Amino acid sequence: MRRFRTIKRNCGSGYIYSCMLAVMLAGSWMPAFAQEQGGSGLPGQLPAGEVRGVVSSGLGEWGLSQRFPDAALWLDLEGGARTLALFWPEAGLPARGALIILADEGENAGSGLAGALAHELVRRKFAVLTLGLEAPEPALEKVLERSRSASEASPDASSPTTIDVIESEVVDRPEAAYRAHILEEIVAGAAELEKREYELVAVVGIGRGSNHVVSFAAGLEASPALIWVDPNFYPRDAARLAEVLGKASVPRILELSGSDDGGQRKASLGRARVEGFSFQSVGAGTEFSPQDGKAIAGRISDWLKPQ
Repeated sequence: MRRFRTIKRNCGSGYIYSCMLAVMLAGSWMPAFAQEQGGSGLPGQLPAGEVRGVVSSGLGEWGLSQRFPDAALWLDLEGGARTLALFWPEAGLPARGALIILADEGENAGSGLAGALAHELVRRKFAVLTLGLEAPEPALEKVLERSRSASEASPDASSPTTIDVIESEVVDRPEAAYRAHILEEIVAGAAELEKREYELVAVVGIGRGSNHVVSFAAGLEASPALIWVDPNFYPRDAARLAEVLGKASVPRILELSGSDDGGQRKASLGRARVEGFSFQSVGAGTEFSPQDGKAIAGRISDWLKPQ
């Protein structure tokens, strides 16, 4: 299978901050699986009432790795840190490529909709790597939720001094560190798929995860397709979405949502001449649950068929 092009992780920590810096300059963007594993080896769903993961190592990663030792994949990060991904190879040949799924905020690599979606996409001959998304601390969450102020104008990207100052601020700010950590996890997952010689055909962000998959795609020379499932963008991210995507090389974008915001986003991206955006309404104003995994996977599978 053809290998995909992405930015190598062996560039070191400089890649993470360089990628964030590039996105920031473009528009201030900086913004538990089932109780048992079936005989087929496919991922399942968490039983109702399972406690959701919390921040960092509290995402229940160790327990999840013990529950699914064959799927657990510890990804090495900078500074000796590790994060748990779950990797599931395609259930049949030929493989249709690989997808990365970033869970919603507070969910680990196998809980909630991410686990159900992985289960169904594997059945449709996709290899799937899932990642959890740690929730920010309350103080940081307030920062992420604030609206963009007039004083947050984009700096002059032509000034080396300005770039140096911004990069220093990016390193120091809790928001930037939080975003950089999540971005590094996605990069590590993409590198693992490349090592296994899979073609990364799409990156899926669920809920809050949609913010971070955009940041990942915007930092690539040749990006895979983007898929947002019930996206929940931070205010400042939403305000700069069209500008960032207009400068990125994302070939196609799919939004699956029951919210009216999807139609408004389609109009906004259309005015910004962002091509390849598709909005599909699923339900009507209701939040998705693991039970929706089959239907959503079907939509994604059909959309990813060769054009």
